[in-house]
Amino acid sequence: MAVRVEGHPPVRYYGKQGKAIDLHHYNWDGAQRYTDDAYITLCVDRGSIRGELCSVQLHLTSPQKD
Repeated sequence: MAVRVEGHPPVRYYGKQGKAIDLHHYNWDGAQRYTDDAYITLCVDRGSIRGELCSVQLHLTSPQKD
């Protein structure tokens, strides 16, 4: 899984099949918690010959505050 928050480079998380991915909060800047935009891409590593199979990038936005 690759997560990119507005204004920062993507962070990649690697997991094992059938297991949950632990998102370490230590590699995030405190200001990133207050962003309005985030982008998530999920990928499956199929080996060096076939390459990765990735999903379409998902754009998440925070709800508008009144």
